[in-house]
Amino acid sequence: MIKTFLASVTNNNVQTRRFKESYSLLENQVGRSVLMFPEREIDAFVKQILEEKGNGAHTYDHTRRVLSVALEIGKKVRSNIRVLGAASLLHDIGRSEEEKTKESHSIISGRISREFLPSIGYSTEEINHIVAVIRTHRFSEGIEPTSIEGKILSDADKIDAIGAIGVFRAVTQVAVKGRGIEGFLTHANEKLLKLAGLLYTEEAKRIAKERHNVLEVFVNQLKKETQES
Repeated sequence: MIKTFLASVTNNNVQTRRFKESYSLLENQVGRSVLMFPEREIDAFVKQILEEKGNGAHTYDHTRRVLSVALEIGKKVRSNIRVLGAASLLHDIGRSEEEKTKESHSIISGRISREFLPSIGYSTEEINHIVAVIRTHRFSEGIEPTSIEGKILSDADKIDAIGAIGVFRAVTQVAVKGRGIEGFLTHANEKLLKLAGLLYTEEAKRIAKERHNVLEVFVNQLKKETQES
């Protein structure tokens, strides 16, 4: 609509020329993708998969929180929101298949995404980018993100594993697996307490600071109480 309007007016109009310049600057700064991220369509697809098969710590609400944090970070840096938003929503859809096949869910999620995304207008180039972002979000595999979108998704996923929410998710996970308090403390020491030091972006580090403190206080208190019993 905006471009049709611009094409219909005279190029000699100073006000119109300034409007064109401002619109072009906006596109360069935040990209067309900000206005073109089809969140509703992707969300409906993801929700159906995760509500049918999601369990433990990697449920639909986790995905929504990761999206929220990723977009918060992504809009403060020069990132492709169309790619970042899609990857954030789709990053865990292969979890249930991983449990069956033992293949990494980051690969499975990318494969499912590659099949789905053309149906809502994503180009081959965009899909390749999204699949790469999903593939590198899982820090435990030791694959470094190759784009700012990959770094942001990795950061957002880590942030949801710390703080009060992170504690709740971890307790849920160890309960499902029957590992008890010792299982939680092992998981916290081996992974959760290290996450804040593994973040890529400055904005993620800022967000994570308070959450890490909450996690640390809880873990220390739990250790103290178990030692006393």
